[in-house]
This record gives sequence, C-alpha cells and structure tokens, in this order.
Amino acid sequence: MTKYSFVFMLGRPGSGKSAFYRILSKKLVEKGFAKEVARLDDFPVLQELLDRDTEFKRHYRKEGGFVVTDFTILDDVLKEMNEKLKRMAAPGKIIFVEFARDRYSNAMKNFGRDVLERSLILYIYCPFEVCVERNVKRFKESGGKSVDDHIAPTDIMEKYYKYEDYEEFFLKSEPELKKKAPADVIVVRNERGGIENLNRELEKVLKAIQ
Repeated sequence: MTKYSFVFMLGRPGSGKSAFYRILSKKLVEKGFAKEVARLDDFPVLQELLDRDTEFKRHYRKEGGFVVTDFTILDDVLKEMNEKLKRMAAPGKIIFVEFARDRYSNAMKNFGRDVLERSLILYIYCPFEVCVERNVKRFKESGGKSVDDHIAPTDIMEKYYKYEDYEEFFLKSEPELKKKAPADVIVVRNERGGIENLNRELEKVLKAIQ
C-alpha cells in the first residue's frame, strides 16, 4: 500500500493525462500499491453544475456543447470535487483527480488540507502547440464518445490554456515547481508522446509512490 489516497493529474487538454492514468492505475493494482482505483474528472462535475444553471446565468448552450460565461464556476467545480473525494475515500483505494486550469496555484486552494496531506500531484508537462495538435486529433479519431474525448476548442485553448503557472515554475526550475505546489509533486514529461515514453515516466512515478 501507499501513503497516498489521491493522485492529482494536472496538465493541459491533450497533455496525456488520460493515457497516463490508464497505464498507472493498472500498474498500481498489479504491484499491490492499491486494492482498487477510481477516477474523478472535472468535466462530468462541470456538466452537473451547468445542468443546475437552468436560468443560464453562468453559461449558454450552443450547437455541440456549451460556453461558460462565468468562470467562477470552475472553482465551484473543484470545491464539489473536494467533497466528492472525501466521500469516495476508503482504505486501500487510490482516487485519481483529473483537471486542467491556467493557474493551478489558485485552483488547488479549493481542496482542503485533509485531502492535500494525502495527495500526490502529477504534473503532465507538454508544450502548448503539441497539446493543441493532440486535442484536435483525439476528438476527430474518437468522435467524442467518452469523457476522455471531449475537446477544448482551439480558441479556448489559446485564450485559457496557453499560459499556465505550473509550466512557468517548471521551466524556471523543477525545484521551483515543487516549492509552489501544496503537496508532493512529480513532473511527467510527455512532450514527445507515445506509449514508450509514458512507460519510461511510469517507473519514476512508481518509485515515488512506494
């Protein structure tokens, strides 16, 4: 077993969070670090909150999806996730928490100390241009049939995800990122992509989780 109950997977849409989750979660059970794993993605939680916004004060519908007009809802999503995590937690269980934001330093303030003290942060580093390319390719190939396949439109990628603080800290120095994070943090480098690269990064993460 491991001391971590929660593993945060942070990074831009298209950075490889979902692919790495599939590899890592399977290995954690195989190696006996967890009896079971679960996953909490912010997109379904956002949809729940938008469904409650029946007067369209925080969003509007458009063909194929929606547009958020009040971005404070993104903090509310994370607060809701914090409460869900506490309800989902159980001995021997690791819950993966997946989302993307432009300012993770602010985003992580929505999670309580009782959650963060049992958390490991995996920051999936991938340059912006590569994420945009992968994001579009993923959606075209899948048709958007699962939670992993929802697309962040290119204009939103440009406006919201192009600059993020964890990337800024990491490019300055990895110790700088570790100093800014509210929990243990590991950088998973995925700029080259491919399963082979993720498998190499997997070993680094497994050593930290032991």
